[in-house]
Amino acid sequence: MPLNSDGVVAITMEDDLGITYLVENPQQFWSELEDMLNFGQNDIPTLSLLDSTLRRSLALCAAYHEQYLQSPLQLEHACELLMDSELFQFHSERMCEILIRDLQSRTDPHAQFIFYHVLLCYGRRKTDFFRSHKRWQPLLPLLMDHILVEIDPDIEDAYFGVTGSSGRLAHVPIPIEAKLRGLGVQLLYEVCRVQKLSVQDLRIFDDAFIDYLLDLVEQTRHMHDETFNYSVIKLVVSLNEQFMVAFLGDQIEQATTEPQPKNRVLSVFMRRLGSSKTFGENMIFMLNRAGRTPEDLCMQLLVLKFLYVLFTTKGTSEYFYTNDLCVLVDVFLRELVDLDENSESLRHTYLRVMHPLLVKTQLRDIPYKRPQIVYALESLVANSKVRDVNPTTKRLVERCLGGDWCVNLMKAKQGPSVEKPSSPETEIAMKSATAFQSTPADAQLQRCNSRTLKASRSAEHLRGRPDSLKPPRSPGVDDLLRTNANNASVTSLSGVAHAAPMNPNRPSLPKRQSTANSVLMDGHYSSRHPPAPHVDTGFHNHHHQLIPPTKSLHTVTDVKEHPPRRSAPPPPPPKRRKPPAVPTQKTHGGATITTIKSSVNIPQVKVARA
Repeated sequence: MPLNSDGVVAITMEDDLGITYLVENPQQFWSELEDMLNFGQNDIPTLSLLDSTLRRSLALCAAYHEQYLQSPLQLEHACELLMDSELFQFHSERMCEILIRDLQSRTDPHAQFIFYHVLLCYGRRKTDFFRSHKRWQPLLPLLMDHILVEIDPDIEDAYFGVTGSSGRLAHVPIPIEAKLRGLGVQLLYEVCRVQKLSVQDLRIFDDAFIDYLLDLVEQTRHMHDETFNYSVIKLVVSLNEQFMVAFLGDQIEQATTEPQPKNRVLSVFMRRLGSSKTFGENMIFMLNRAGRTPEDLCMQLLVLKFLYVLFTTKGTSEYFYTNDLCVLVDVFLRELVDLDENSESLRHTYLRVMHPLLVKTQLRDIPYKRPQIVYALESLVANSKVRDVNPTTKRLVERCLGGDWCVNLMKAKQGPSVEKPSSPETEIAMKSATAFQSTPADAQLQRCNSRTLKASRSAEHLRGRPDSLKPPRSPGVDDLLRTNANNASVTSLSGVAHAAPMNPNRPSLPKRQSTANSVLMDGHYSSRHPPAPHVDTGFHNHHHQLIPPTKSLHTVTDVKEHPPRRSAPPPPPPKRRKPPAVPTQKTHGGATITTIKSSVNIPQVKVARA
């Protein structure tokens, strides 16, 4: 058997024309592949030549993909050479038909792997290719068969290892069955992502297949490469959307025929909530790590729709742990603010899911970042006079802010309401203070003069204060009040206020007994003679205790709670210190400098000349 330069047995390949290829190194492999795909400038290829060129190039890749196309980057480069050649630049429809037809008849797994990978690469370039239901319908069962193959996760996760006694690194390739399974999951996801399958088409996805997909997520949770695990999750959420759309579209048809399950993915998931924790955790990780590529935006929509189904279903609303729900809130806050205007539909989906997230799950009792949530929601509809606010965005924001959690938060921010007065006297005082502040000074003065005996019933409570706090009554004040009763002006009242200042050294009068007659007489006296501002009679303090003392016209008749006191005289100025003695000196001219005394106030210093 032929050996290559490294001493490894070389693999030979024979094409349909009987030509045998022997590739010994990577440079020779890439050179042979480029020569096959490059037609001469003067040669006009026929259809048979095009078909044979496609099969030869695919056979070369299938024979040597385990040696020279091990990494995804190398495999992608080989497919790019095929896409950029004349085969797919001008004859892509014919080449795709050949690939699909050969896939249904070929049984070689290596050839199937290359064929599927070429179709995946072409579909990512031409998105409409996956929308062709006629092309992909016969391939769906084949893809499902590759997915259902049982593979040991430890073997699948082994990319390279150390073999032999010499310790040389030898590449341990992934089994071809594992490669086909991963490729089948990706192709099935792409088809379910863009097509609209009918109820009849969805019957092939039975409960056993969906249950196997969920088991596959749990089995591959410890793999170093999370690509396959995330691909299975994306396939599950895409099937969930297919069942949702199919049920809504065929609701009338199902009512007349045999009943169909509303959502098979949800029904299977509800039966295994306790054994599908990795599915929920990785789904949140995918949502948190999503970028701004079209692929990631589509994945976010599918995941959010599945979350909406879980949160709005009674048996699955509390499926996630509380910590996972808090991570979801952080993701929602970030995405609602960071999404641009071109992703308005994705923002609407986030808002639709946020309402059940905060109302139906454990977060209804856990106040996690509620002020930040309110601020983020209000910022989406703020400044409506300057910018246009989408009506759907406004409606969804109002729905989120209308939840019980937000209503209770607003009540807590407003604080407790103002308490009502606990006694009739306090209520009368508050009302009278408000009336004095809102009416002119003449009306206030007239109201004080026309006060009836009934209004002074609170004097019994107010006169209980110590008489030592009351200033002595001055007869001069009474005479002035009687004289100026009909001429109540600012000048006269201010004069009364300063006519008899309180003498702190004057002895206090004996206490007056509080009797009913004295209360009536005092009330009668107060109605005829309103007290001066500085006199504290104790009858009408409850009418003025809330009004601050000022010098304006509105507060001329107000009585302060404490009587004004005469300020203490200013302290005497400190005595000047005697300056130190200046030594007797003489000037250069011979004049004597004499010391000036501090007690003598001399305007100038005279210098005596000798």
